[in-house]
Amino acid sequence: MKYLTSIHINKLSLLPFIMFIFSCSYAFSQVQLKPSIGINSLPNDTDSVCPIVPRTQGNTWIPVNVGDTMADFKLYDLNGDSVILSSVLNSGKRALIVSGSYTCPIFRNHMTELNAVAAQYGNQIECFVVYSVEAHPTGSPMPYSGNINPTNPPYYQPATYGERKAIVSDLINGVGTGQYIPVTVNVPIYIDGPCNEWWEYYNGPNNAYLVDTNGVLFAYHSWFSNTNPPNGPSTNIWCDIDSLLGVNSGGCSQITGLGGTFDFELSGSPSAIGNPGDVIDIFGKIKNTSNDGVEVFIQRMMNNLPSPTWETSMCITVCLPSNQDTVSVTIAAGDSVDFSMHFFTDILMNTADTGRARIRFTNKNGGQQPQNQMFRGITELKTNNKKIENKNLKIYPNPTDGILYVDASESIEKIIIYAPNGQTIKEIFEPYKFIDIADLYPGIYFIKIHSNSKITSAMVIKEK
Repeated sequence: MKYLTSIHINKLSLLPFIMFIFSCSYAFSQVQLKPSIGINSLPNDTDSVCPIVPRTQGNTWIPVNVGDTMADFKLYDLNGDSVILSSVLNSGKRALIVSGSYTCPIFRNHMTELNAVAAQYGNQIECFVVYSVEAHPTGSPMPYSGNINPTNPPYYQPATYGERKAIVSDLINGVGTGQYIPVTVNVPIYIDGPCNEWWEYYNGPNNAYLVDTNGVLFAYHSWFSNTNPPNGPSTNIWCDIDSLLGVNSGGCSQITGLGGTFDFELSGSPSAIGNPGDVIDIFGKIKNTSNDGVEVFIQRMMNNLPSPTWETSMCITVCLPSNQDTVSVTIAAGDSVDFSMHFFTDILMNTADTGRARIRFTNKNGGQQPQNQMFRGITELKTNNKKIENKNLKIYPNPTDGILYVDASESIEKIIIYAPNGQTIKEIFEPYKFIDIADLYPGIYFIKIHSNSKITSAMVIKEK
């Protein structure tokens, strides 16, 4: 005998159970990152930047290695919009994060690569830049080596969060001088927190992190997609993306031979003019003109400078020390490498001078004649401006070693001191009989004196 049993279940009675299962499943599917390094809220523009201790002076960086789980973070852009790494990954996207600063020429030169990745794979990879500490600040040590090695565009290390925002704005809008400016950046730029939270944990100045959807570091570049990095292995972001996504991007080219040829081309004149104290730049490119890789040996053959206080430096993806005369660079077929010559002039030499450097470019396979290029950095005569004065105002002495005296016959509202790039150094509201700039580094500064709805501008020189 067969028994038929009928069981009737109220579907509504299962709804709480189903929702519980769904919510648990959703919770377990969230990316589990290391605790957030910050920041919790949008900083104020007046928030001070915490002291930056160079890496070589006891502030050792602990690397994040391939296979490590990333630490979460929250950062903001110029408009106050935020990015949270875990939210990006929870959306199903991977992340490509590149650090940068305006004074890092390698960062500026490699933004075209990041823009291309975002254009081709933006639906699968969230690409963005984190602006952190300036790599080559004017007048203060580099945050990595501790040396002072400023570059163009000249910027001081920001003292406030608002100054960081101002530099990012300049970067986007193309303020400054040099071949690499403006910097076309088609991806979001987020700004490190006032206490350098991102830089302290993730470092810089142009490293990159390719993160999978589980929050695990898939590929790390000490220098973003750079075939000739100043240190560490060469990197190619397209090869890493091909491996991560299982695709063929078409950009994963490898150097298999060194039988190619090259050509050096100037980007303009071999001479450049500036004022005493300027860093004078001359730019060019080393182009691979063949279908094979090529290794180029670069040697400074002549360094004829008007004074021992002048220096020159070659820059090939990174600027070399002034005492380094040789370097080699490997260039893939059809690729090119930027080259620049920098003349570091003396602000105290109030004369018209010319520095000369001759560079030889040699194909290491011996397949072509060496190419020689002369570079000239020229300074113009400064106007002797010992006293800045108009009918109602006098500022002296100029140059000064620390104190500027102000004689004014009208009421002064405030005095503002600017760096050459327009960055505000300090504001003075009282007293007005003198201006103390003894704490500033030697160099050129601009002063604006606001009085009776008028503004008087002057250039002053701090000597020592």
